[in-house]
Amino acid sequence: MLYDDKKFIGEIIKNARKKVKMKQAELAEKIDMSDKNLGNIENGKQFPQLNNFFRILEVLDLQIEDFGVNSKKDVNKIRELILHKLYLMDDYQLEIYLNLVEMVSKLTYKS
Repeated sequence: MLYDDKKFIGEIIKNARKKVKMKQAELAEKIDMSDKNLGNIENGKQFPQLNNFFRILEVLDLQIEDFGVNSKKDVNKIRELILHKLYLMDDYQLEIYLNLVEMVSKLTYKS
């Protein structure tokens, strides 16, 4: 499934850019786009043009799968919902989530 929500796509791009510690202006320059257009994409106001989208993926080392593309027909709805929420989290939220998952894992696998 491909999530085509502008905000969802923008959040993935913004979080990936921040993860590599790149300023918005730096990314915009690398993909030959104005700061304003990139800001609109990251804020969910517009979709990137296809050529710019692929440039963003290349520069930020993203995969199309990072945007919810799944070639499998049988998709676990709970897994899909969790993944969607993970994509929208910032680094701080991801750390909290990881800690929760690790705690649950310890509870589940105790013998």
